[in-house]
Amino acid sequence: MRTRRFVMLHFALLAGAMSLPAAAQDAPPRTPPAPNCLDAREVAEMRQPDPRTLAVATTDKRYYRLGLQQDCPGLEGDSEASLWGREGWICGGGREFARGAGRDCPIVSSQAGDAAAYARDARLADQNGPRTLATVEVRGKQQRPGQRGFRGTTSYCFAPRYMRAWSEDPQGVVVEVSPVHSGGNRYYRVELASSCPALANATTINFVSGMDLGIICGNAGDALVVQQRSLTAAGGSQHPMFSRPGGMPLSIRDRCTVSAVYPRP
Repeated sequence: MRTRRFVMLHFALLAGAMSLPAAAQDAPPRTPPAPNCLDAREVAEMRQPDPRTLAVATTDKRYYRLGLQQDCPGLEGDSEASLWGREGWICGGGREFARGAGRDCPIVSSQAGDAAAYARDARLADQNGPRTLATVEVRGKQQRPGQRGFRGTTSYCFAPRYMRAWSEDPQGVVVEVSPVHSGGNRYYRVELASSCPALANATTINFVSGMDLGIICGNAGDALVVQQRSLTAAGGSQHPMFSRPGGMPLSIRDRCTVSAVYPRP
């Protein structure tokens, strides 16, 4: 009888991020048994948007959604959490487990996804995380308004201060950022809640965090602020409706709501 070998991968979780052992990083590429199979040796980050779901990102920017047989809350917050599967593969075909929070949770499904779906799950994991604490006395620097209960990762957020360029396409806006400060991601897709006609005449754009976090994640109040070219009347003169006293051009600004952010290849 052939011996079945199971591989366990330990996760070092800190705000949703995981460190991968050096041996796993140096391992040669492996061929998955099926397209939906996750190689547990290549896991880079794991999030838990609800008690029966794990969202996983790999080191080569692949994304998966694992379904659990039962509610298993607390896996993401367990620094000793691990995945078990035959030869290190998680395919949802049985005898696969997520171990953590004091229990073994059978994995019943594995689905390949994309960066947009993973970003939604990561944002849900942060928003739905534990927020109720026992009564404590806090001494120290006061937290800024709007920060409680929210955090952001490069899986679904970018910092406008590292933005280098931007472009518009039918799906919204693509921004180029510094990969060094963005988890290795160079481009982010920014989806808007509705069409933003002001972009057609934009000279510059800025992003505003609705929660004053300094990052754009698609949280409530996150917006793209457009500064348009000033309009002119026939013959090239400045139209009086768009002029300041003394004939100086008036900049036209518009705000467009940001609904989602995620890395783009």
